[in-house]
Amino acid sequence: MAYGISRYMSTFGTVPPPASYSSGSFRAVDLRQAGNLLRLIALGLLAASPFAVDPIAYMCITIPVLVAPFLWVSSGAFGIPVLPVISALSYLYYAMPLLSGNTLAVYRPEDLVWAALSVGLFLTAASLAAWPFLGEGRGRKKMPAVQAPGKARLIKTRSVNNLATNDELFRLIFIGLAAGILYYLALASGAAGYLGTSIGVVRSVAVTLTSLACYLTGFARGAGLLTGQRWLAALAGFLLVTALSMSGLFLVSGAVNIGAALLGYVLAAKRIPWIALGSVFVVLSILNAGKQNIRSEYWEQDNQSLKNSSISQVPGMMVDWFAAGIGGTVSKALGSRQQESSSLLERTSLLHMVLAVQEATPGIIPYLEGGTYALLPSMLVPRFLEPDKTESQAGLNLLSVRYGRQRAEDTYKTTLGWGMIAEAYANYGNPAVIMVGALLGVLCGILMRLSATAAPLSLAMLIAIASTLALCNLELDVSSLVVSMLQTYGGILLFAALPRVVKRRSVPTMPLSRSGAP
Repeated sequence: MAYGISRYMSTFGTVPPPASYSSGSFRAVDLRQAGNLLRLIALGLLAASPFAVDPIAYMCITIPVLVAPFLWVSSGAFGIPVLPVISALSYLYYAMPLLSGNTLAVYRPEDLVWAALSVGLFLTAASLAAWPFLGEGRGRKKMPAVQAPGKARLIKTRSVNNLATNDELFRLIFIGLAAGILYYLALASGAAGYLGTSIGVVRSVAVTLTSLACYLTGFARGAGLLTGQRWLAALAGFLLVTALSMSGLFLVSGAVNIGAALLGYVLAAKRIPWIALGSVFVVLSILNAGKQNIRSEYWEQDNQSLKNSSISQVPGMMVDWFAAGIGGTVSKALGSRQQESSSLLERTSLLHMVLAVQEATPGIIPYLEGGTYALLPSMLVPRFLEPDKTESQAGLNLLSVRYGRQRAEDTYKTTLGWGMIAEAYANYGNPAVIMVGALLGVLCGILMRLSATAAPLSLAMLIAIASTLALCNLELDVSSLVVSMLQTYGGILLFAALPRVVKRRSVPTMPLSRSGAP
């Protein structure tokens, strides 16, 4: 492992010393600092319970949210914190509405507690299922060694060779950013419509290449490899692709790119860029405050697409969006509330979806008994074999129509997010919630174990990073998530093969010894 990492040398700097990875595992953060920060956050979240619409329901979600981060830190904080990140997002989607929403006041306390218990069961099952996989994978009494098969070791070896030189690393960054820029330009101009049924595959590949390029940009910068003109060019490309990814007035794409870059930087620099993180938080908060007004101005009625698709309108639209966000932030600070704020909260809260399902199931609407899961096999058929194959959003659309949130004809324009918890309850109740949570925990545990023993620029690490970014979309159901992740893995394999496709002659570099001495 140290041999592969030591080959990333350049005149601009070096990656962290090979000794950091010589043990076959790494910590993403400083263990003591992470523990102190986690305890401080836990105290803050628990102290907020008296301000919730229902404190008991709030605690039923918040305590399970904290289980995964504490287990990860107590196990050594090795690898990518996949499940802790999902738990943190679960707090925003499920617990935060209990603190800020008047729409939940219409529900009885027992309904809120029952919905919160389902969320808590899901998160607890996921945390307990992931627990055996946590740690560095070596020297643990319960799991004395990682019994990795030969293929897993081969993949890690080949992945290091795929990114053997700095020149190839830089080319990967710029090719990935260029792919994202071209794709989002095609969307903004309306040219993407000419792709027809292949738009899904193109989107998956382009988004995967972009997110991995953002991760490598952050990693190269944190390692001191990306400086000077190359850094300025990479920064310009990163800012451009992030802005273009939000030109459809969705924040999630830009947030994913930013998160990937920050994650890469933290893994390489071994520190958190608090100033950059704070700046990102402020900008995203402003944009979030203004997205409702700007969408009503630029979106078509009852449709999530722009009225006039044009590249020329993107700069002005982004300026208007930021101005609307500042106005919304000021209005909120002065105490004024827009009439649509309640409906906006309800649309962005997955707790409302769980409540909607539990209110009607099984008393009024019977269990689906696996109806949404049965759609998955037909979704996996390639479109060139079956042009009329089932859409990946079919399960979400089924839930929207079944529970009266949309008419069937409206699903062609807009897809509502339900999340895996509401979907599981709609199929079999809380037993399915626990089972799906456990399966998610096993998947996250495998990814955390894989990343704990992988080189930061290996194929295994790229799989863990891309999977984490895909799993962060908590609005997906199981089928759409599986399809998204499979498409993501195809993009990763293409990304890993790029160095061999665009390979050029380069001067070989002298590897460092394990001790780091030349």
